[in-house]
Formats: sequence, C-alpha cells, structure tokens
Amino acid sequence: MLSAAQRQNLKFLNVQHYSMMILGVDIGATERKHLIKHPVTLVFFTSCMVTLQYGFINYAFHSITNIDSITSSLSMFNQGVLLLFKGAMLICKGSSMLKLIWNLNSLATAANSDENEKWVSENRRGELIAKAYLYACWISVACVALVPWLFVVYEYVRGLETHLELPFALKFPFDDGSWPSSLTVYILTMLHLRGLSNTSIGIDTLFGWYIFAISGHFRILRDKIAKTAVKIDVYGDHMHFQSDIKIFVRYHDKVAKYVDDLNDLYGAMSWAEIAMSTLQMCFLLYSLGNDPNPASIPFHFVASASIVLQLMIYCFGGEKLTSENDMLCNDIYMAMPWDKMYPSEIKAILILLVRAQRETILKGLFFNLNQSLLVFIFKTAFSFITLLGAIKE
Repeated sequence: MLSAAQRQNLKFLNVQHYSMMILGVDIGATERKHLIKHPVTLVFFTSCMVTLQYGFINYAFHSITNIDSITSSLSMFNQGVLLLFKGAMLICKGSSMLKLIWNLNSLATAANSDENEKWVSENRRGELIAKAYLYACWISVACVALVPWLFVVYEYVRGLETHLELPFALKFPFDDGSWPSSLTVYILTMLHLRGLSNTSIGIDTLFGWYIFAISGHFRILRDKIAKTAVKIDVYGDHMHFQSDIKIFVRYHDKVAKYVDDLNDLYGAMSWAEIAMSTLQMCFLLYSLGNDPNPASIPFHFVASASIVLQLMIYCFGGEKLTSENDMLCNDIYMAMPWDKMYPSEIKAILILLVRAQRETILKGLFFNLNQSLLVFIFKTAFSFITLLGAIKE
C-alpha cells in the first residue's frame, strides 16, 4: 500500500505536473484523495470554462445562418466540451491514473544500467514531445492575447474608432460593445484559455508519457531476450535459461497489464478526442479561408497546428505500441540460436512467441488508435468542409 507521504517520480513529467498544478491538480500524489490539491482553483477555472461555453453556443444560436462567422466559435465550443469531459474523466479515474504512473516507474527501478539507459531514452523522447505541445499551446494563447491589441493600435494610429475584437465571436447579455464589457469578455477569455490549454497539456502529454514509458519497457524486454540468446549462442550457457525466461514472462505480463490499464483509463477520452477533434479541425480549416475577421487568421493557423499535434500524440502513440510489440516478436524469433538450443528450450521459446504475438492495441472505444485513423480524421474533416461550403451556397 502507498502512503500519503510518498510522492510519484516526476523526473520526466515536469510539463504535466506544472500544467496540472496551475489547475489545482497534483499528479505527484499517490492517493486519490490528495489528487485535487487546490479545489477552489479547480472550481474557478472550471467555472470560467463553462461560462465561455455559454458565450460560444449563445453566439452560434443567434447567428446560425452566418456559417462564416460561427465556425470559429463552434471550434472553440467543441474544444471546451472535449476538455471538460476529459478533465472530468481523469478526476473520476484519478486512482487509476496515479497507480499507473507509480507502476510504470516502479517497474523501471529494477532495471540494470543498460536497461535503464533504454528506459531513459524513451522517456526523453516523450519529454521533448510534451515540450513541443506546451509551446504550441502557449503560442495559440499568445495569439489570442496579443493580436486583438495589435488591431487596436492599428485603428488608433489610423484615427479610427477602436474595438477590442477577439479571434472568435461570443455573445453575453452584458456585452454591449463598450470598452468595459469588451475588457470583461477579454479577461474571461484569457482565463478560459488558460484553463483549456493547461487541461490539454496536462492530459494529452500524460498520455504521451504513458506511451513512451510502456515503449521503454518493451525495449527492456527486447534487451532481456537478446541477452538470453547471447548466453546460449556465445557462451553455451543453458543453466540460466529457465530463470531468464521466467523473469521475461513475469515482466511481459506486467507490461501487457499496463497496456490494458491505459486502455481502461483513456478509452473514453480517446473516443471523445477523435470525435470532437474531427469537427474542430473542420471548423478551424474552414475558418482559415472564410472567416471575415482578419484578426482570427493567425489564431486559426496556430490552433490547427496544435490540434494536429494533439491528434498525432494519440494516433502515433497507438501505432508506436503496436510497432513495439511487433518488434519484440521479431526479436524473439530472430535472436534465438535455434540450432544450438535444446528441444525443451525451443518449446519454451515457441510458447513465449505465441504469448508475445497477442495484439497490443490502444482503443478509443470504437476506434483503434493508429496512423490509418489519422488519415481517416483528415478525410472526414475535409468532407465536412465541403458540406459547410455547400450549406453556405
């Protein structure tokens, strides 16, 4: 049993920890009851996000006939719904999330120096992707924060009446177009985006870390089987074969269980990610060429890049685990010196090979996460864009 005094190993989870702590959530905890460190902060950001959701859908409802102007609002509404859902799911499954982090790190502590190097190598790759996504989200938020003020300065220099106009439209009962109401909406929007971006960074890059952590364990398994083969092939050592295979089987069972745990944890969230992000990609790409507000273009471009990176984390993550399992099967078959092995050893390896051939698939309820799914998402998004163009005409 884990105690409250224990902390997670967050060496490669700094981005996730920082992002979630801003929202009042502490993934360094080891018990579910300590996951929400600052409940008031979490409620505050959640309230801001829900408030902006009302503004987006209210504007879309009152401007339903203007396809060009409502698509950017609908893209933000979709993202809000998606991240509120994912945040709620992660809080509800907080115990499973914390346990999986602990288990993956704990299994790595038993690795020797060579195996630890492989584990660290995979984690560093995950850390780089997390930082890339962090910067992409920061740039998106910076566009929303700065571009409206650039247009205000431009209007002021040209002697025009100044307006503080966001890259996406909202409608609130108190918004009469005056500067006080515009500033209120602007501040609410910044708080909303801070909540959205940190929720997305925390949850999506945590998924990426799980992928690379499990991949690190697959690489350790491949190293174990290679060393077992070398003992027989080079040194003629058959004495340790049985013990090596037992260690391999126990290790492989744990890794397979962690893949199942990841499916249980992120299955519904992955489904929501695919379904909602497809619509969001459609709205963002349509807005790039049709939004009447020029201040929106930089945001749409950067936001589209962020969504693509977000989808790649999920789709390529699923593909990576499948590939790692396939490489493990290949290594078992190719590494073994079959001509130098005893019949009993060959039989044990064949059984091991059959076990390893069990498919390793990440699922989003109705989808298998892989490269083909990413292609399907883009095809579907462009089909929706064509549909929107037809509706407009």
